[in-house]
Amino acid sequence: MKIANCKLLMKKVKSKIIIGLLLIILFTFFTTDKVFAADYTIADYDINMVVNEDNTFNITETITAYFYMPKHGIYRKIPLRNTVKREDGTSSKNKAIVSEINVSDNYTTKIENGYRVLQIGDSDTTVTGNHTYIISYKYDIGKDPLKDVDELYYNLIGDEWDTAINNVSFTIKMPKDFEQSKLGFSSGVYGTVGTDDINYTVEGTTITGTLNKPLYSGEALTVRLTLPEGYFNVPVKIDYFMIITIAIFIVFIIIAYILWRKYGKEDAVIETVEFYPPEGYNSAEIGFLYKGRAENKDVVSLLIYLANKGYLKIAERETKTLFSKSKGFTITKLKDYDGDNESERLFLEGLFKKKDVVTDSDLYDSFYITVNKIIKNLNKKENKNKIFEPMAGKMGKWIILMIIVIIGLIMSKIVYSDGSSVVYMPMLFVLIAILVLATVARSQNSIAARIFLIIWSIMFGGIPFIIGILPSLLYDLGSLITFAIGIVTIAILIVFMNIMPKRSKYGNEILGRIRGFRRFLQTAEKEKLESLVHENPEYFYNILPYTYALGVSEEWMNQFETIAMQAPEWYECNGVFLIHDFNHFMTSAMLTAQTSMTSAPSSSSSGGGFSGGGFSGGGSGGGRWRFMVIIIA
Repeated sequence: MKIANCKLLMKKVKSKIIIGLLLIILFTFFTTDKVFAADYTIADYDINMVVNEDNTFNITETITAYFYMPKHGIYRKIPLRNTVKREDGTSSKNKAIVSEINVSDNYTTKIENGYRVLQIGDSDTTVTGNHTYIISYKYDIGKDPLKDVDELYYNLIGDEWDTAINNVSFTIKMPKDFEQSKLGFSSGVYGTVGTDDINYTVEGTTITGTLNKPLYSGEALTVRLTLPEGYFNVPVKIDYFMIITIAIFIVFIIIAYILWRKYGKEDAVIETVEFYPPEGYNSAEIGFLYKGRAENKDVVSLLIYLANKGYLKIAERETKTLFSKSKGFTITKLKDYDGDNESERLFLEGLFKKKDVVTDSDLYDSFYITVNKIIKNLNKKENKNKIFEPMAGKMGKWIILMIIVIIGLIMSKIVYSDGSSVVYMPMLFVLIAILVLATVARSQNSIAARIFLIIWSIMFGGIPFIIGILPSLLYDLGSLITFAIGIVTIAILIVFMNIMPKRSKYGNEILGRIRGFRRFLQTAEKEKLESLVHENPEYFYNILPYTYALGVSEEWMNQFETIAMQAPEWYECNGVFLIHDFNHFMTSAMLTAQTSMTSAPSSSSSGGGFSGGGFSGGGSGGGRWRFMVIIIA
């Protein structure tokens, strides 16, 4: 009985040991850097590399893959941009051009995430066992980046293959003699320096060798050969795309200038001496005529304008609490609106929508709807067409179109040079941000709104630019130059677009009268003011709403500090009327009114190098494909 129990116990222990060993093996398999695809391996990998004097390489790769189960083929990723890191800590970047591609089997090619990807094989055919692929292409890395020496620093096999690679061999044919002592190899994971697993020979200018061990997933084979300065003779390459693009930018600036000269350049404005605003316009309309657009403060000025017309009364209000007191105002309705001005009607109806007596506190987060309606009414197209030439506005749309074309050209240049379509989305964000700056921000009715939109545009376009576009620009000088000149061109076009609206003959005439009136408000002499008040005791109060719309209210009120004035019928104070106290109250009240009347509720929502450090054209990586391509970046 005891023996049977011992045997049973031994079986349990043995099974636990086996399970533990299996878990260790599985853990090691899935966590080691030398993981490889279990369904295929590379049986042989031969690289034949011809180095040309212009620092281009003709590469022929012969790859024999062994498939343990049916697969459609393999894919090859050839990088179009590289960051070269050296053992001494120096680094450089380059853009590569892949051309003259030939493959022994059927293949398709595409550019993806900075790689030229070759998908080799047929979607309706599978292979099992050994299959050999021959791939050839020309790899152009451009000018050698080092100043005092030239170099060949190249990943014969990159570190992105997803399986083990056996029987690696290579042949490198140099164009001229070189110093053999400057030749070195590295193999292993990224950052490995040197290797003892390479057998190579040098005969004349030809280097041949083999690797005495397999390369596992994540391992690379790199050659570096330091050469004398001038070994490579790279001809100057003319970037016709960049030249043509910059020429288009210049042409656009010239066109914008011509459009502005013909349709947008303002005629001289003749100021006339005016003691009163142009007849027939309320204060909000004068603000619109003066600036060419209505803003919040223009609408708020109607509060005093309608008070002068007898529609409402304004009274001082003081609120006391246990620890503090605050001043405000109360607005009382005196009569219904009986005029024919749409903006005035909207203002009064919105002000007394719920009751006939309102305070400044009642206007928060509600009256802004009325303000926006009045602004929309004042800024409507037919009003703008009276003071601006319609043709000038149409020319502004052509400038917007030119800005969009410039963005497209910049994007095309980056994609063409980078070999990646990954910049499309960041460029879309940048385009939207620029268009917001060019068209929306300038049309906002408050400085705060414009500042917000500017900051929003910088963030909305700036972050995608830094993350998605700037790295590509730093790889290619031509793209960087094109981008910089393109941005300067866009800035110039935006300036032309902002100065494009040209006033009509009537608009120019009314502007001259308003400017003359505004200048009088700022510089009027005391004797003249006293004369006007003597002629019309209500003169000061009648002009007051216009001073708010024209931005000179404080200057206007200060000039009446020493002039005897009676209180207006629409104003109710807590004590004896003093013009100084009235001016102080109006300054505070109008500031409070603009804040309360325009506030809106906020919304919320629930050798000499190390392995893998060189140019990777010769073998960034690859893999097998079944029903889709799996890219290991």
